[in-house]
Amino acid sequence: MKRRNEVTWFVLTDGSRARFLAGGPETPAYRLVGQYESKEARLPSRELVSTPPTRVQESAYSGRHSVEPRRDPHVALKAAFARDIAAQLKAAGERRDYTALVLYADPRSLAVLRKVLDAATRSRVKAEIPKDLTKVPLAELAQHFVADGVA
Repeated sequence: MKRRNEVTWFVLTDGSRARFLAGGPETPAYRLVGQYESKEARLPSRELVSTPPTRVQESAYSGRHSVEPRRDPHVALKAAFARDIAAQLKAAGERRDYTALVLYADPRSLAVLRKVLDAATRSRVKAEIPKDLTKVPLAELAQHFVADGVA
């Protein structure tokens, strides 16, 4: 049974945008608490890398080839975005804005977010659903929450 003052936040993220929704036992609808977006993480790779790959000469054969960077710039930007989301959740938790969290994210973003959450925030997570709901209209989200058994 839920306490009357319990507020659950639903965190919907995909690595470049996130929405925080609040709901509780006395709240018939979910309200938008915060919305965040990383415009850089949404750019194509060609716009993120400012220099062309380095050209190298190998002695094994007479051709030249380029050396690609070992890290995908999108991966780094999405990890930074997840750290920002985790910091927002930590601050809100310290203010006692919520008592429980439900995380909705695509599987990769969920794995990254899980790693960057601090222990106190992680202890408030009551469900993790590997599903991207970032583009679902606010009016339709309650149906997903009920279907997933987290509402």
